[in-house]
Amino acid sequence: MIFSIAWRNIWRNKTRSIIMMTAIALGLFAGVFMIAFMQGMVDARIDSATKTELAHLQVHAPHFLDNNETSLLMNDAENLTEQIAQTTGVVAASRRLVAEPFITAAHGTGGGRMIGIWPEEEKMVTDIYKYVKEGTYLEKSGRMPPVLIGEKLAKNLNLKVGSKINVQLVDLNGDLSSKGYRVCGIYKTSNTGYDEVHLFALFTDLQSQLGIPENKAHELAVVVNNGDEAALVKPGIQKITGTLDVQTWKELSPEMSLLTDSMDQYMYIFVLIILLGLCFGIINTMLMAVLERTKEIGMLMAIGMNKRRIFFMIILESVLLTLSGGVLGIFIGSLVTSFFSVHPIDLSMFADGLEKYGYNTQIYASLQNQTLVVITILVILTGIISAVYPARKALKLNPAEATRTD
Repeated sequence: MIFSIAWRNIWRNKTRSIIMMTAIALGLFAGVFMIAFMQGMVDARIDSATKTELAHLQVHAPHFLDNNETSLLMNDAENLTEQIAQTTGVVAASRRLVAEPFITAAHGTGGGRMIGIWPEEEKMVTDIYKYVKEGTYLEKSGRMPPVLIGEKLAKNLNLKVGSKINVQLVDLNGDLSSKGYRVCGIYKTSNTGYDEVHLFALFTDLQSQLGIPENKAHELAVVVNNGDEAALVKPGIQKITGTLDVQTWKELSPEMSLLTDSMDQYMYIFVLIILLGLCFGIINTMLMAVLERTKEIGMLMAIGMNKRRIFFMIILESVLLTLSGGVLGIFIGSLVTSFFSVHPIDLSMFADGLEKYGYNTQIYASLQNQTLVVITILVILTGIISAVYPARKALKLNPAEATRTD
């Protein structure tokens, strides 16, 4: 009965109720869509970091990441890679050598991070081969060893496919080693900062220049079924590697960890700000509704309706008003999000700025069901909180005085 009365009371002033519902719907539509857009950006950045730059886990000799010391090597690397690849949850593993060279070209010099890889193994753990824009993926076409460089580095040093570069680095014995490489290909990812410093060479070529013995490596890159499972798979890998340092992508990249861990908090704060703004509108609407029905509420009290039921009736009116607009806004937001989860949002006009920080210019909206549930609960709570003051105002009415109100 109270539910029926509350629902009818909402529609006594249709214009006011429709305006309030529309405001709530538009606010929550904006909130839902912005959450989906922001989550899509984060997902794209994490996807780029794990599939292109880091892999899901990496294994190193202790303290190697402190300064990339050439002598900090892992022994029996081939066997170790095979064992890790057979671990439950692991999809693939690949060996790498890492060096920090000084690069000399005809039109400039620069530094970077040179990674020696086995191309076929590396294809299983990163997708850098998919981003080759010009040339080939470390295919040797002459006597000089091939090198794959990023587009940003190629522009800085005015290089193109076929250009020669001289790579100087410190070998295993601490001596300066110099070797010529020919650019076999140029790649471009969504992260220009990564493209500017990372070069890829054949494992054997870098091994020869560094003077590294057979069956040793600086780094093992590991890919699992799902990035979220990296922490679960880590103990199994740690058992195989013993004293070696095993780290997940979140540990390797603290900024990625911060981004994922704080994203939910940022999204809910954003929705709360929207609901807080709507809260004042709902309070105003409900207060006007209560003041317009002073005589009616007084009569209900006079014929025996207790204050608890009157309080509950006004609370229910507010919740129904808020929930009606909220559900509509969430529904529209979900529909729009579904469309943009298949058709990407093109941010090409901001490409220079986004790619500088590693963000893709094609963003697919992403929305979890859990987020919708939380937003719905927040909408209901907003309706309840917004009705408390108007309901208390109604309870303070004196039935005898209220019934004489015009």
